[in-house]
Amino acid sequence: MPSWFAVLMSALPILVALILLIGFKVSSLRTAVCVYVLAVVLATIPTSFQIPLAAIGFASMQGVLLSLVIVFVLIFGLLLYNVLHTGGAIETISSAFTKQAHLPVQQALLISAALGPFLEATSGFGIGIVIAAPLFLAVGFSPRKTVLLSLLTQTAVPWGALAVGTVINAELSDVSLHQLGVTSALATIPLYLMYTVAVVVIAGGWTGVRQYKGTIVAVWLLLSVCTWATNAFISTQLAAVVAGAVTAAALLGYWRLVHGSTRTVNTETAAAVDSTSSSHVSLVRAGLPYAILVGYLVCTSLIPVVSSFANGVLVLRLPAFGYRLALLDNPGFALFLTSVVAVIIYRLSWTQACRCFVNTLRQAYPAVVSTVGFVAMSTVMQKAGMINCISSALAFLFGGSFLLVSPLIGGLGGFISGSNSAANAMLAPFQSAMAHKLHSSALLYATSQNVSAANMSYASPSRISLATVVSKQVGKEGEFIRKVLPLSLAAVAMVMVFNVMFWVFIKSI
Repeated sequence: MPSWFAVLMSALPILVALILLIGFKVSSLRTAVCVYVLAVVLATIPTSFQIPLAAIGFASMQGVLLSLVIVFVLIFGLLLYNVLHTGGAIETISSAFTKQAHLPVQQALLISAALGPFLEATSGFGIGIVIAAPLFLAVGFSPRKTVLLSLLTQTAVPWGALAVGTVINAELSDVSLHQLGVTSALATIPLYLMYTVAVVVIAGGWTGVRQYKGTIVAVWLLLSVCTWATNAFISTQLAAVVAGAVTAAALLGYWRLVHGSTRTVNTETAAAVDSTSSSHVSLVRAGLPYAILVGYLVCTSLIPVVSSFANGVLVLRLPAFGYRLALLDNPGFALFLTSVVAVIIYRLSWTQACRCFVNTLRQAYPAVVSTVGFVAMSTVMQKAGMINCISSALAFLFGGSFLLVSPLIGGLGGFISGSNSAANAMLAPFQSAMAHKLHSSALLYATSQNVSAANMSYASPSRISLATVVSKQVGKEGEFIRKVLPLSLAAVAMVMVFNVMFWVFIKSI
């Protein structure tokens, strides 16, 4: 058991991050820079955590390299969104979907339970909120309901931005990405039911739950089965893409069968949505980039020849750091390729394409710097022995009961950072160290971190601020945090139950 002074000192970067983000409402970008510098300072002063400057530089470089996957996906995911928005594809797809959903509950289920997760999976970092909120307003939802429903598009965050947060968790926890994806899907099954019910309650009250109980069960099963099956048999990166697309297609097909052709009541709504588009494109052209994106990822995952080629060409190798990155087998390259093709499909001018790129850099800059900062902080702390010190102290205090504390720690990271990726970068090494200290399953603790951080991130001040800006509810962030936070905490409680059940299952075999 280390001394309490050593424990406090080793936990100082994380505590300062909490104080800056929550207490002083400092931006994630500035907080990440501050806590990285603090971790470096603690590693240089003469204490038990002191390491050579060369070791600090080595650990920092490791953090930067680990961040590359996130950075590529973030930049090119935002680029794809900007190109699709400029080309009118986002508005075309949204308009086509809402024309088939005639009632508020149907529209809420379609946008929040299907379209939102799909868009979050293919772009990530809150883009689902940006797209969903104007759509909810266009179809007649009040601004308050719009904020809540747009936040609930974030229910598939473990697989957001092609599962980049889960990828970084697997890297830092040293567990299989495939296994982490599957167990995260299992832990998310009860959460999908809770969120589907929440969407219906917000849109249509508790009477809506009774009226749409069959649809609720169907949406829950589709999301759950598709998320698990895609993780298990296809690709972790495509899990929410497939789940969202299949759920949306099933809902649209069912309502079209029940209602027949589109009713005239939707004409004004469709016109209102279409009027926001900068150009009108057909539904086929609008969806073609997504088809290319999914097709590329499926081919590189399932076709051995293609997978071997993608893993063997344009590979960045840095043996000194034990680092290898196959650029063609990276989700970021798939997004970049899709963005280039989309520019051609929508015949964007050189000026429009450049504007999309400039907007992307402006949007991505804060998230890129904060992510790199948190990852570098984590790797420096790990190299200096700070993570091991904290885990030793908590293992001594909680012992086996830390299984119930783990989701709270992961959730706290998601809440303060507003990002599953940043939270995993900051805390996944700590969770992994705790697993080894307690001789427990590293996969279980990685799953606990992954799912709990994701399901607290949409209640974070940064995500709620994003939703209130788009929904024109600026200044009411506190009100929405109070409304959404209980739902997030309920999700964390469900992860605790999952941890216990998973551990009992492991012990029984």
